[in-house]
Amino acid sequence: MMIETARKTTVVLVCCLWCFFLVGQIAGAQDSEVVIGVNVPLSGSYRMQGKDEEGAYKLAVEQINAAGGVLGKKISYVIRDTHTNPQIAKKNALELIKKYNAVMVTGGSSSAVAVAQSDVCQKYDRIFMAALTHSNATTGYLVTKAGFVIQKAHRHTFRWYFNAWMTGKALGPFLVKRFGKGAEYFYITADYTWGHSLEESLRLATEAAECDTVGVLRTPLGQKDFTNELLKVKKRKPDVLVLSLFGQDLITALKQADTLQIKKETKIVVPLMELNMAHGVGFDALDGVYSTVNWYWGLADRYAGSKAFVSAFRAKYGKAPGSSAAAAWVAVHEWVSAVKRAASFDAGAVIKALEGHKFTLLKDEEQWRSWDHQAVSSVYIVTGKSRKAAQGEWDLLKIVGQKKGSAVVRSREENPVFLEPL
Repeated sequence: MMIETARKTTVVLVCCLWCFFLVGQIAGAQDSEVVIGVNVPLSGSYRMQGKDEEGAYKLAVEQINAAGGVLGKKISYVIRDTHTNPQIAKKNALELIKKYNAVMVTGGSSSAVAVAQSDVCQKYDRIFMAALTHSNATTGYLVTKAGFVIQKAHRHTFRWYFNAWMTGKALGPFLVKRFGKGAEYFYITADYTWGHSLEESLRLATEAAECDTVGVLRTPLGQKDFTNELLKVKKRKPDVLVLSLFGQDLITALKQADTLQIKKETKIVVPLMELNMAHGVGFDALDGVYSTVNWYWGLADRYAGSKAFVSAFRAKYGKAPGSSAAAAWVAVHEWVSAVKRAASFDAGAVIKALEGHKFTLLKDEEQWRSWDHQAVSSVYIVTGKSRKAAQGEWDLLKIVGQKKGSAVVRSREENPVFLEPL
């Protein structure tokens, strides 16, 4: 009986010691790493941009960890699919923070998705490094369908990507000069916050130069066929057709416009372009179309940071990175840089390290504004290359103009936000 009791006691002690060992191992692993949440569209209309973002996030973390991590910790990440849906993105952000204790959340590829994540991160005291989001609302105000104006800029949110206002300020005067005062413009616009702000921003610039808006058609995200809208454009014969669409929607519409030979009588403008969209459209439909980007892989010829990024991305994935990948790259590297300057992962300390900070990463000098957290960053005007002029399948765009960020970004009077106190 005593022998049996001793045996049971020994077994219990061994089990306890094993549990303590496992707990110690888990705690040690947790102490040696820090988690970030990656919330990107891996399905839906913006899935190509999400895939590019995912690739850049993984590459950035891989390189940072290989160089020793940050503050003695390795970075790990948890990836979630937003489905380009604000409600899913919000649910994902909550999970990343509550279940995985992510100290920073990042991602995008839809401004409605970005705004939803921004709200969550502000509430739960987490940094949100927005990736691909172009709506003015992300670092400004949102006008609801009921007409209410709500501030969506938050103290915990930072955006490197440019916004619709900056596109309008850069592209509008260029179009007026190219197509003349009094030209007629027709818009096909994505019917959500990004599309609305982009259309509004470009119309402010063109209508101020006495150009006329002769038609506006709103389309839902994910529309599969734009033939009816394009036939109305063809019948009206405006001077300029503006496609305020993105992702697969833009690819579909621009290809159909090419099939209908819209360009024979009407110039086509796509206010915001992205490499994977351009690749999906192809040379013929893209040829001569004007647009804007805040970064293009061809800048590798001008800037050392872009050269290193493009080379690493090509080596790992066999293709050039788009601006969506660039936004993800900057998000991780600028967060890590701020954590090092702050010597802390604490959100408040990192915010202070980011606000007003000047940096040079992928192009010329940029700055995080302290009062709305919009990066002051240059804007490039581009046009689609012809197949004959291109050197390879990813050589799709030609830079034809550039505006300094300080010349196109909103002033305090134009964006009078008041960020929350820390």
